[in-house]
Amino acid sequence: MPVTHCIAHEITRHDPEETAKVNYRSDEMAVEDNTNQLLEELKSVFTSRSSKRYGQFSDSSADSPLPAWTREYLEGRIPFLTLTKNATELFIEMLDSTPTSFFGHLLFVEEETANFRWLHIFHLQHQPGLLINNRLEITETEYADIAHMGFGARINLSLLTENSSEKYVTLSKGRGERVIQELLGDFIGFMDTVDITEDTNEFINIVEAYSEKMPEDAGQEYKSRVVDYCIEQGKIGEPVVYKDLSHYIDEEAPEQFESFAQAQQEEREYSPKAEFIPDRKSLKRYVTYSGRNKDISLSFASKLLGEDIQFDRNNETITIKNLPKSLLKQLKEQF
Repeated sequence: MPVTHCIAHEITRHDPEETAKVNYRSDEMAVEDNTNQLLEELKSVFTSRSSKRYGQFSDSSADSPLPAWTREYLEGRIPFLTLTKNATELFIEMLDSTPTSFFGHLLFVEEETANFRWLHIFHLQHQPGLLINNRLEITETEYADIAHMGFGARINLSLLTENSSEKYVTLSKGRGERVIQELLGDFIGFMDTVDITEDTNEFINIVEAYSEKMPEDAGQEYKSRVVDYCIEQGKIGEPVVYKDLSHYIDEEAPEQFESFAQAQQEEREYSPKAEFIPDRKSLKRYVTYSGRNKDISLSFASKLLGEDIQFDRNNETITIKNLPKSLLKQLKEQF
């Protein structure tokens, strides 16, 4: 996954009452193994986050000039360096209008994969550390704090050029100042076009309807497998494709669930979707907790916590209401 362009500009604003200071790099960084490694590590953090937003550039040029500059770059009217300097100047202008401090680097990376061309924008900070140098002395150093990366944005330049998608921009807000998180969308000129919570809940309703025709135990197992698959797709930043899921869940009837999902969507007057981006927060409600020891085997859906199942953390006990009818019958017969 080769990097084609890379540059960083440093921004420092320790005092919110003062104007941010900027250290602009005058030329692009050399593209080396370290460059590709840094991008891969940042992408891994970006992908693993669950709180991402999906959409496109806003239709209004008044929202942000960044979309227009990006198109100028793609058309060859401005170089990559100019694009990044313009973007950094815009970010500083917005930052100075807020009462918040900020420090770190804005890292701009363009990447070409097998199918697409991407622009990544990351807020990267550094942390102090210690090392033993070649004279075997302990000295101070700094390292890129990748695990605690700030905000990130990923733009699919290929889809932007083709104008063939409504979700070619992905945003990931970092931890920290809410003001900076809110500023990110305005800086990018972002417009939400995908409601992943709504899409996921619609999908769950379809799965519920499909599993109702199964025996209770088989239906629960089916739903658990579906949810586990979707959560794993979300962890690697991939959408859930109905066709692929249908094949994965039932190899003997690989098209059955896909056909059922399309029919359900049409019945509800939705346009049948080929795929959706899973919302892991919504899916976790359907995760099954389970465990066993020598004498006890227990399994229940996480959505029951706080309702039919109460967990006492201090005493490490649970209280269960609404027992399964089969279990209740056995208990009553025995006692």
